[in-house]
Amino acid sequence: MLKMNNTFKYAPIALLLMAGGLQAKTINKEFTVANGGLLKIATDVGAIDIETHAKETVLVEVEITGKNEDDMEVSFKNNGDDVTIKGDFDRSGFSFGNNHIRVTYKVTLPQTYNVDLNTSGGSIEIEDLEGEVDAYTSGGSISLEDIQGNVDIKTSGGSLDLDNIIGKIDAHTSGGSIELKLPTKPTKDSKVKTSGGSITAYLVKNVAVNLSAKTSGGRVSSEFTVDGKITKRSIEGTINGGGPELVLKTSGGSVRIKEI
Repeated sequence: MLKMNNTFKYAPIALLLMAGGLQAKTINKEFTVANGGLLKIATDVGAIDIETHAKETVLVEVEITGKNEDDMEVSFKNNGDDVTIKGDFDRSGFSFGNNHIRVTYKVTLPQTYNVDLNTSGGSIEIEDLEGEVDAYTSGGSISLEDIQGNVDIKTSGGSLDLDNIIGKIDAHTSGGSIELKLPTKPTKDSKVKTSGGSITAYLVKNVAVNLSAKTSGGRVSSEFTVDGKITKRSIEGTINGGGPELVLKTSGGSVRIKEI
């Protein structure tokens, strides 16, 4: 799903730049690493797009556009099998709301790798990765697909889309909806919370979990039979005999639990 979107999602930006006579500044880097390393990105602004391949290299493409592109400095560090990328944007001299810049980090990793991502303004997308995921954004959505490893993610202003995560899940958004798809039986705890949106969880038919689903401003519904306490705003109990914890909580929306 994400790969199809990636083919075209930058096309409108490119057309707009050509029409306006602007040229993007592109930085390309390649690092030789082994499986199991760590990619760390900390940037003041920028969307982050992570994909994988069957090579022991890290490929980085940073695209910077806008009239303030010279105020963005990106540095790289390679220490053994680890790669660190830092993006610093100089905001001196003008207000935050008047910054004219767009930054995109497109990174291709070995399939077995770990990531620690932090952006102050942009979305994060990761797919087809075997490793630990730690991701935070102050202003964008987070989308994960086909991840084997523990996941700890947070956004202060966007939605969460979690598809086929095999590992422990700890996910939180302060201002968006959450969609969770677990096509296999979870073996570790999953906790997803939002302060301002709905939650929809799609679970495999034979899922076995200890369920805690609650809302302060909507309704909770389940297509599964739950052995426990059920009210219109909460469900506490077990599905198919119980198992790992599945916590679904929202302060301002509905919670729906559906069968795949």
